[in-house]
Amino acid sequence: MPLAAPFTTELSDLIFTENLNIHFQPIISLQQKSVVGLEALARPGSRPGLPTLNVLQMFRMAQNEGRLLELDRLCRRKALITYHKLNLPCPRPVLFMNFEASVIDQEVEGSDTITKTVQECGLNPNDIVIEINESKVMDGAALRRFVDRHRDASFLIALDDLGTGESNLPRVAALRPHILKLDRSLIDGINADYFKQATFKSLVILGHMVGCLILAEGVETQAEVDTCAALGAELFQGFNFARALPPEGLDLESLKPAISSAALRQRQAGVRAIHTRRTQANHMRILSDKVLKSLNATDATGFDAVLERLMPQEPEVQCAYVLNSSGIQMTETHNSPASAVWINLLSSLALKGTDHSNKEYFYSLMDAGLERYTTETYVSMGTGYHCRTMASLMRRPDGTLYALCLDLRVQD
Repeated sequence: MPLAAPFTTELSDLIFTENLNIHFQPIISLQQKSVVGLEALARPGSRPGLPTLNVLQMFRMAQNEGRLLELDRLCRRKALITYHKLNLPCPRPVLFMNFEASVIDQEVEGSDTITKTVQECGLNPNDIVIEINESKVMDGAALRRFVDRHRDASFLIALDDLGTGESNLPRVAALRPHILKLDRSLIDGINADYFKQATFKSLVILGHMVGCLILAEGVETQAEVDTCAALGAELFQGFNFARALPPEGLDLESLKPAISSAALRQRQAGVRAIHTRRTQANHMRILSDKVLKSLNATDATGFDAVLERLMPQEPEVQCAYVLNSSGIQMTETHNSPASAVWINLLSSLALKGTDHSNKEYFYSLMDAGLERYTTETYVSMGTGYHCRTMASLMRRPDGTLYALCLDLRVQD
């Protein structure tokens, strides 16, 4: 095993004198319209005659000299002591405290140092959120034991930096943290990036399915806050609300106008979204009824002619086709002249005779008794555009059943 580098004067002096300053960055809940947490961030202090380190240099030196665990414990103890002294409103915001998870691989995960230090500082475990960057841990079993033990002791657990390339998503389900912190690299410019929005939404769904709150980390603009809120984030941290500040500069009361404004925008956006969905649903129903009326005015041999006339009149319809009661496509797939077909080896428009019986939009009508069914948004393999399929049940006077399917384009 290679020897650690000789101790540097700067790091040795910092650890010996405990020359660390703790700053705090607020964590916001728009639903509660309040500061619900404070993340503690260590900053190296300055000393006469010695260069002042930055945070990156401090931890790099500790890593190189084999003193990472020693430095990490010092940072945590200073954070707990400083937090305990803060004059905070009630209910008291919880402390988000980083844990250098890579030390778990050094077989220290059973030491209970965190619990002992919290108790020595006069705090309760349920005051503390332990932030873990799981990508730094090689030993997944040891990480799970660490998380389980501290969760059982009433600590809250957050997984940090989710959404980066190093994240191990299966560990989210295995560790079942209370909070997922989505990384700034995913948040940056998310308001103008559909693919970041889709990734964010997928992580929100994953988190909510396993019982996690979602924290958007590093929100710097109103647009980023509003987009993350619309996509399902519950908690927010970043320069849009406040930078990390020393205890004497922490003024939570001054954040209330920005929090109230963001909460109001979230509510207004939610109301607009409800109205938009209702308007779209009404439009889709009217469009479907119009087509069904035309189809019912002819026999089955005339269905293709009806759909062919429809397409130039309804540019938002990408494709239209009719299925029989067995789910077999009995018309051609009629696509809009405005929708260029996405040609590749994996895609093509469905042909007459294609079996759709195992698709949800079909059996929801025929087997589950629905009159209409609309899918979630997906990418059409026929056109390459985002769309939603709206299927409507058609009953002929003789009792014959058909399903009208309209693929409606969804704007990014």
